[in-house]
Amino acid sequence: MIDCSKYKNLIEKYLDGIIAEAELAELKSHAEACPPCREEFSHCALMQKAIGQALSSGISARQARAALLEELPVEPNRYVSSTWFVSRRVAVAAGILLTVGLLAGFALGRLSGPGKTVTPVTAQVPIRVAEIQGTVLVRHEGSELWRALGADSRIYLGDTFHATANSACILKLVGESTLDLKQNSMLVLRSYNGATQFRLEHGELTAALESPHPPFFISTPHGRVEALGTEFTVTVE
Repeated sequence: MIDCSKYKNLIEKYLDGIIAEAELAELKSHAEACPPCREEFSHCALMQKAIGQALSSGISARQARAALLEELPVEPNRYVSSTWFVSRRVAVAAGILLTVGLLAGFALGRLSGPGKTVTPVTAQVPIRVAEIQGTVLVRHEGSELWRALGADSRIYLGDTFHATANSACILKLVGESTLDLKQNSMLVLRSYNGATQFRLEHGELTAALESPHPPFFISTPHGRVEALGTEFTVTVE
């Protein structure tokens, strides 16, 4: 019996947008010969397609969610065991689709399809997720894949965070410094260590920094703000 634990991990990396080209090629080759992994990989590609449609302007989130549920098998698949994560992923995807439907046309971009190579991320930074409310999405630099941000998510240089409607998250930096991203907001981590810089594309961000703190900047489409104090809020309409 083939041990597929390695390929389960590769499927997770594929969903998270951090799979290397060689790993993706190996996963596809294995999936061709392994029915359980092929089925799981197919489900993942389906979820990406549905979320991508919901984040585009051509279809509503409710329509995309309905399409996703219609394409999933009605009967339990004989290959996929209950210990696999497909059901959890489908639930997360459905929740994201429903939440994104409240975004009043704010486009986030498309997810890549199953045949598109994903650029892996490399520069992990010591920022952690301190708190999450609702559905917050994250996308790694060089990738078109959006995924749900979790309490155990690793943060990388270049990550883009999107707090959807009725959602928010708190990011904890080194020490006691925190960033509170409000609903309907998009934030990009541009640089870290030495001088830290984020870019607020849209929405509202509240910072609470330690004193003293290293150079800290928030850029927006309208300019750049340097943090001289410890607490401040930046809003981009």
